[in-house]
Amino acid sequence: MNWPRLRKSASIARIEYRRSIRAMLKNPVQLLAFGFFLLVFVGGPTLGGSYVAYTLGGQIGDLPASIPVLAFARGGLAVAWLMLAAIVTTRAVGKTGRIDHEAGMLTTVPARDVVGGLVLAEFARIGSVAALPVLSISAAWSLALGTPTAFVTIILALLGVFTTAILTGHIVGLLLKLAFARSELLAKYKSVLAVAGFAVYMAAVMSNALGRVMGSLGTVLQDAPTGWLGDVFMLGIPGVSASLVRVAGAVTFVGITVPLLVSLDVRTATRLWYGDQVQVENKRYEASESSAEFLARFVSRPTRTVTANVWRRTKRAPLRLLYVVYPLFFVTAPLQEAVQTGVVSKYLSVSIALYGAWAIGASALNPLGDEGAMLPVTVTSTIRGKQFVRGHVLAVSLVGLPLMIVGTGVAGVLSPLPPERWVGLTLASALLGIAGTVVALAIGTVFPRFSSVRVTRSRRVVVPSKSAFALYTLLLLAGFAGVAVAVVPGAPSMVAGFVAFVTHFVEYPVMLDPTYVRTFGGTMAVLLGVVAPPLSYRYAIRGFDNYVLD
Repeated sequence: MNWPRLRKSASIARIEYRRSIRAMLKNPVQLLAFGFFLLVFVGGPTLGGSYVAYTLGGQIGDLPASIPVLAFARGGLAVAWLMLAAIVTTRAVGKTGRIDHEAGMLTTVPARDVVGGLVLAEFARIGSVAALPVLSISAAWSLALGTPTAFVTIILALLGVFTTAILTGHIVGLLLKLAFARSELLAKYKSVLAVAGFAVYMAAVMSNALGRVMGSLGTVLQDAPTGWLGDVFMLGIPGVSASLVRVAGAVTFVGITVPLLVSLDVRTATRLWYGDQVQVENKRYEASESSAEFLARFVSRPTRTVTANVWRRTKRAPLRLLYVVYPLFFVTAPLQEAVQTGVVSKYLSVSIALYGAWAIGASALNPLGDEGAMLPVTVTSTIRGKQFVRGHVLAVSLVGLPLMIVGTGVAGVLSPLPPERWVGLTLASALLGIAGTVVALAIGTVFPRFSSVRVTRSRRVVVPSKSAFALYTLLLLAGFAGVAVAVVPGAPSMVAGFVAFVTHFVEYPVMLDPTYVRTFGGTMAVLLGVVAPPLSYRYAIRGFDNYVLD
């Protein structure tokens, strides 16, 4: 077996790691999201975990025997191993299973060195996030215990978890890519399987089934080889009787599996990179596919053509609307509460209405850029701006409005909201969805985007510009907030109290009359829901009719 050469692999890993950093720095939104992630999910646990470890760490040996500390460590590390391997697997399938400029790399560098570089780069990425909390909490615990041995054993155990989990996850990811590359059936329905897998994951999270499974696995896997690392973790903790046999088994497990996994990784990658991939037959789309002919009695043929083209484009490349899915995570909290408790809160219908209204308009946020290579044909055809705009409004409204109305209505019926409230909320969200779509078309005309962005290692799609995305989101939130302040009892007083509370800290408290707050909210709602759509409609029409090709 020709093992990866450390020097070559390290050079490749360094380049891959730098590319990851540069790609993030070029994307302000991604950089902001990553900074938020570091602040909340790394900074918070680091400070809180270090404080708890230093305050309570020295008392672990005095805990009663009824508390199975060693069992918790075994099960916890086994579950952490599974979670880390799953994360690396998804990353390998999506992005890290292949290297940039693959043809040039694989004709100049042996595959074994490329595999080593990819694995080391992934280790460096994950290590960059995990190093600070791991080192900080381990050091605080070691200081509380008064022995450096605990720090050493904790780090060694976690290194064993990280190394074996990353290698295993990378192999599983490559095996999945190999299966999709060799099977015409899997390659044909790859997108469907990805959506189904994501839906199953979300259902498991919202129903808390994932948490229950992980809790059960923590008990079942205590005697697994990955659970043996828990004894290494606790070996340096005074007062805890770790099993030396399990410690020896953990050392043997890591010593045997690491070279074995590296060997399997190289073999799998070689088969994937140098083997022939199945060529899925190009799907033939019939002229009647995604037809909008049922609208023949209501709209003109050019408008129907635009509507059908939007549907056809979305069906062929659904990843172009991936950005619409991201804010859906803000709806998961009330939905998860409803699934787990069986009680639908009043916030669920509000969340569905807000997200639905936003998503309908966001789907039409880049009308010119979505045309792609067909834009010259579209703007020079017989289609006029009025038909172009109406076609886009129909395309997103006919699909999104029924879903939003049903979702908001069902959540309202099941919630403690009185009928007049949820009915009014449903109607307001429907009107706001249509108005927001017209405004979104105008914003997308002002800030079009024609360049594509990479969503996976091999897929690039055209998405709206950040300026259009931010401006549309801000306006729709302002309109929704205006409606809420104008019609919800107690909302003006709440807003006035919040403003007074915030301004009190700058020693210039602002006391607002709730009546004025309600009037201002109603004015914002009217401006954004009634005045802005006609103006946006006319501007979007002129923008299309007067568009000049470079």
